[in-house]
Amino acid sequence: MLLKIESEPIFFVDAMLGNIARKLRLLGYDSQYFSDIDDEKLIDSARKEKRIIISKDEELIKKAQKLGMRSIHITKEEEVEEFLEIINSANLKRIQINGNTARCSKCNSLTELIDKDTIKEKIPQGVFKSNDVFWKCKCCNQFYWEGTHIKNLQEFVGKINERLQ
Repeated sequence: MLLKIESEPIFFVDAMLGNIARKLRLLGYDSQYFSDIDDEKLIDSARKEKRIIISKDEELIKKAQKLGMRSIHITKEEEVEEFLEIINSANLKRIQINGNTARCSKCNSLTELIDKDTIKEKIPQGVFKSNDVFWKCKCCNQFYWEGTHIKNLQEFVGKINERLQ
C-alpha cells in the first residue's frame, strides 16, 4: 500500500499583507510576496506555481475563485485573527518557530545553519558575543539569529496556539 504524503501548502500573499508574508516565511512556509505586483501578474504566477492566494482584496479573491484557484480571503483586522483564518483555511499543521525550518523573511529562500566563526566580521559584535547559533539565507546571504524579533514572534505564535487549543 502506498501512502500519500501531503505537501505543505505554498502561498502567494497579496501586497497589503507584508507582515503576514514575513511571519509565514519565518514559520517555514513558502510564501511569495511582492509589494508592487498587479493582480493579473499575481494570479498568473500563483496559478503556474499552484500557490494559494492570501488577500484582503475581495475582487482578487473572486477572480482567483472564478479560475478555480485556491484562495484565502482575509476578513479580520487583527493579525492573530488573520493568521487563524489562514490556519483554518489551509489546514496548517506547524505553527512553531524553528530556525532550522525558517525561510528568509526577505527573499523566501531556505536558510541554513552557519558556523559562527565564519561570520564574525559580518555582524555586530554585541550580536556575535550574545548568540551561539546563526543561520544564513542560501540565496541572498542574509544572516539570522534569535534576537528580539524572534521573541516577539514566539509571543505571537503563543497567542495563536492558545486559540487553537
